Amino acid sequence: MKIANRLILVATLFAGLAGCSYFQFPGVHKIYVQQGHIITEEMLDQLEPGLTKRQVRYVLGAPLLADSFNDDRWDYYYSLRQGDKLLRERSMTVFFEDDRMTHFTGDFAQVKSESDGDSLPAVPTNVEDETGTFPTETVETEVPLPTNQ
Repeated sequence: MKIANRLILVATLFAGLAGCSYFQFPGVHKIYVQQGHIITEEMLDQLEPGLTKRQVRYVLGAPLLADSFNDDRWDYYYSLRQGDKLLRERSMTVFFEDDRMTHFTGDFAQVKSESDGDSLPAVPTNVEDETGTFPTETVETEVPLPTNQ
């Protein structure tokens, strides 16, 4: 009877530990999860005061959050996670007046300064190079802005 009680106790303990999020199995692959907009240096370089909303939407994409009470503010957000660990989080707000961009604020303005010492690529991939790190080269393309004609 004592052996049966001990086996039940050990089985209950293992079942309880297996259900806990604190107990993790080693070597489990955790994928990258991206949410939001990827804003690059080239996109930021194309933003100038005086651009129309249509031109800003062409450069940055549709805003993630469109404020229904203030049509002159667009919010962009980006986050990168691996498992439960937050690797990168950025936000940016673009302001308009009379359907023309006046200015923008946020963390994306720091992309250029961080890119020198940052070991993470803008878009994570599952392909590693021979040193065991992710490739960081980017493709540079010049995209002309649309015009209102």
